[in-house]
Amino acid sequence: MLVALQRTGADRALPPAAEHVVELLRSWGRGPDHLTGLALAGIALPGPRFVDALVFTRTGVVVIAAHEPGPDPGSGERAGAAVAAAKGALSGHEGGRYVTGLVAVVPGAPGWTEPATVPGVAVVLADPRSLRRIIVQHNRWRTVWSADDVLDACYALSLAHLAPPRSALVADGFPARLPARSRLPELPAVVPVPAEPPPAAEDAGEPAVPLPRRPGSVVFPRPRPIRQVPWGLLTVLALLVTVGVIAAVFVAQVFHGS
Repeated sequence: MLVALQRTGADRALPPAAEHVVELLRSWGRGPDHLTGLALAGIALPGPRFVDALVFTRTGVVVIAAHEPGPDPGSGERAGAAVAAAKGALSGHEGGRYVTGLVAVVPGAPGWTEPATVPGVAVVLADPRSLRRIIVQHNRWRTVWSADDVLDACYALSLAHLAPPRSALVADGFPARLPARSRLPELPAVVPVPAEPPPAAEDAGEPAVPLPRRPGSVVFPRPRPIRQVPWGLLTVLALLVTVGVIAAVFVAQVFHGS
């Protein structure tokens, strides 16, 4: 977690509750408890709206209002107004939809009362475990902030003087750029279905229609079937003729001799 503090000096010191929250954010730097993010503390958003801390993570932006000791001074309303101001300033990044509010209550504050409920603003105890868990869970489903996006947001908020170098953001864990999300091809609402082909002539019981002759095609005559000679019948007939001739000669000689 990178932390940049704007309110410095004896006359511009942070309130004790805000200082407590900033120390928690700084404890999540390099080490086993490292948390990727950029916290801009003690800043004023366009309006102007004073904000104890504005935390960029890879998955969203959290506006933190520290709960002061004593009666509730309107931390919930202050966080809600700061969320609206941040969304308006960051409207160029998907309409500022990833900005939420958070009231961090310092543990053990004497005589504190729970902040008034404000839509879109959560309340959490400002201890290392609770505050870290709710920041990590914030819009954790998808990475929406790259190093370049964070720098552009700092310019949009007129906080470019607090922005760290791009290399520092990348080294802390922000992606250099967001991967391009592939778009599905646009399809019509109704996909036309091709008509089924008409049934074949044979299936419909209709006579087959001859195919048209292509120009230049040659039509050959149908070959006649070859008839085979009945040799057996001719042989029998030849034998009968031969026998008849022999019988006629025999009868003629007998009658002539008599």
